[in-house]
Amino acid sequence: MIDGARAAFLSAPLSGTLEGGVPVGVDGEVVGASGVSGMKADQDAQGARAGAHRIDA
Repeated sequence: MIDGARAAFLSAPLSGTLEGGVPVGVDGEVVGASGVSGMKADQDAQGARAGAHRIDA
């Protein structure tokens, strides 16, 4: 469920707004995400990318 069943957030422009979230893909299709929060934004992004890379591997 997304924000109490409100899907409006799904259409929000996310470019640069959520640095700690990275989509995870399999065979060219997004199947999930890796998310990190609690550090500086660039550190969150680095951790999320590392997690997504590990899942994709």
